[in-house]
Amino acid sequence: MAAEFLSSVGNSYQIDRLISEATNEIVFFTPTLKLHESIILRFQQADQRNVRITLLFGKERNQLKGQRWYKELKNLRMLYHDKLNSSVYRNEKELVLTSMGLSDLSASIHNDMGILISKLRDRKAFEDGIYEQEIFMEHAEEVFAGINYVKPEESNRPEEIIGEMPYLSYFGIEDRKLVNGKVKAPSGKFYIPEMELYNDGTIKYQGFKKTRQRHGEWILYTYEGFVREVVIYENGSYVDKIYCDYENPSKPISKYYLLFGIGNSVKKLYDKNIGELYFHSRIEDFTGFDKTKLFYHTERFIRKRSVFDMPETFQEMVDQVYSALYT
Repeated sequence: MAAEFLSSVGNSYQIDRLISEATNEIVFFTPTLKLHESIILRFQQADQRNVRITLLFGKERNQLKGQRWYKELKNLRMLYHDKLNSSVYRNEKELVLTSMGLSDLSASIHNDMGILISKLRDRKAFEDGIYEQEIFMEHAEEVFAGINYVKPEESNRPEEIIGEMPYLSYFGIEDRKLVNGKVKAPSGKFYIPEMELYNDGTIKYQGFKKTRQRHGEWILYTYEGFVREVVIYENGSYVDKIYCDYENPSKPISKYYLLFGIGNSVKKLYDKNIGELYFHSRIEDFTGFDKTKLFYHTERFIRKRSVFDMPETFQEMVDQVYSALYT
């Protein structure tokens, strides 16, 4: 089933549902910041559920003048970007791209149209939408942050990030000693680790900066823990993007990326430090005797059944997932 076309009534219904059914994250992009009272009410309800809300607006920066509704929301972050000209609304499962703003949801003023994209049905389009939103947010100006919202750079000190960041040897950084908050690589160059987490502690993205610019591979994860894509930078400039396509057998992904994703799922499911998880690591050392939860979680994500034949190490588990996907 493909993306769903939305009429004005459908737009209004789906936008309301995106907020009311969100369990982890809401990201709304709107050029104008005039909000219908029903949207404000839904945001307040989501805030009470501790859903993380990001609201990015465009046009004029002073649109917040005279508004007070946002000041009591603890989990809200508001951003401004002068180049925004599209309305894009999503939660962790669905995304709406539409001409409908947030000021009037009754369809009585304009005849708006839109498209509903589901993560389950249209994974690549959904993930591409998230990527474009994150690029905008990366270059936007923060104008408000609720008391429960913690900026990524404030949430972890470099030594804490290094303690949780997996597979440092993959990045060519095996010396974990920090010098003034920077990792000294065997080459003698210094890198600053950066990692942001989802609300449940799962890694959202990880990478390194050199001279304050993204450098090398930046690995972005899905909410389930698996690698979504790998973006390659050279001193802050975009070089390439590797999309980890779990559904297209003609595009096999790296076994290392499978290991990254499985390791992050271990962090999500078992709340384990995965800094020392490698191919040769024993699965039970991280999961205990309850390995089946990890197996079931992985099978659900790749939508395959009976994938595993009693793997003992993560190398065996990765090999069996790879075989199920591409053999």
